[in-house]
Amino acid sequence: MSSPYAVLARFYDLQHNAYVSDAPLYLGLARRFGASGVARILELGCGTGRVMAPLVAAGHAVVGVDESQEMLDIGADRLADAPPSSWRLIAADARGLRLDETFDLAIIALNTFLHNATREDQIATLRTCRQHLRPGGALVADLPPNDELAHQPDDGQYQFEAKFNDPKTGSLIVKHVASQVYWATQSQRLDFRMEERTREGERLTHETGFVLRHVFRNEMEMLLIAAGFTQWDWHGAYDLGPYEDDSPRMIVVAR
Repeated sequence: MSSPYAVLARFYDLQHNAYVSDAPLYLGLARRFGASGVARILELGCGTGRVMAPLVAAGHAVVGVDESQEMLDIGADRLADAPPSSWRLIAADARGLRLDETFDLAIIALNTFLHNATREDQIATLRTCRQHLRPGGALVADLPPNDELAHQPDDGQYQFEAKFNDPKTGSLIVKHVASQVYWATQSQRLDFRMEERTREGERLTHETGFVLRHVFRNEMEMLLIAAGFTQWDWHGAYDLGPYEDDSPRMIVVAR
């Protein structure tokens, strides 16, 4: 089965490429855990290199891993002007990744961890991070808050999400998403429909979808223990403020 990102990669990047709210978080942690403020970083689910780009620009060395070659191809274009020694992209399943090197910081950014559909997948991904961290290194995972599922649409009906332009092709894209929540499994089915109007007036429709497995704070702590982590701190926003009932994010920094 082909990855949904074979369809989504281009649209994902057009929609999210300007999202930089989390960049200061990763830049600060890289300075904190890197030797003399310069870090070796592993990003799992690096996608199109959105998070990697500011880290590489700041002088850190980053290895990005993703299953989607389509996402990685966009990431390679984004990083093409950076020194080749400062970045590397690997097409691989993070659950079974084995590199003969260790890192100061491992990153699982912006909901990426939710693509782990089972407990076994979750633990395998966290173990990959733990096995590739040097002693004293840290993992940072950016998750939705505990109550995220309660605020998600649950009728399976398409709703407008975003409208954006593709500067390379001149196309106008309108994106719709349909959401269905399954509380018994803490999962959410998302189906996407991108309606594209080309510069020549042609109308195209692109459709795909996937399932996310949501995780709660206490559950995540048990997963971290199973993966070999022993210490962690929780934060509720990218400024590393405390995690509270109304926090917009649920961010764990684990060692």
